[in-house]
Amino acid sequence: MHRALFRNFLLIIIFPLVVSCETLNHQAPTQQHNEFFFTYYLPKSTPEKPIIINPTAITTEFKYEDGCLLAFDGSKWMTPVFPEGHAAFDSHNKTLKLLGTSYKMGDVISAGGYVSAYNSDKVKNYSNTLAEKCITEYLAIYYGDYEKIYLDKN
Repeated sequence: MHRALFRNFLLIIIFPLVVSCETLNHQAPTQQHNEFFFTYYLPKSTPEKPIIINPTAITTEFKYEDGCLLAFDGSKWMTPVFPEGHAAFDSHNKTLKLLGTSYKMGDVISAGGYVSAYNSDKVKNYSNTLAEKCITEYLAIYYGDYEKIYLDKN
């Protein structure tokens, strides 16, 4: 009698613990999702609240290497930074879509933007998390008007 009570008592206490451990083991671990570029919030310009941007432009070539998307301005490789919703990267096809237009790696793009030294405090305001190996000394910060440049190969 005591043995049956003890066994029932153990089942009542241990069974919920075993079930909860099994449930925890089947949950997917949370992973940090690494993106291909930083993004930032760029408010929309309206007649009531116009956004005034100093008109600067950068011309860069993009490449995808070792899981990183990089921008090259002719002298240095940089980590790209786009406004939210402007860019999407397809790592399988190695194409960069900027405001609906697709570009292949190696295409040279002229766009509104500028180059800035990397600052770990400033990137805290950016939306995406990049793999540390993809962060370069400089950032290519874009804000729009993307256009492919056709170079004369002669």
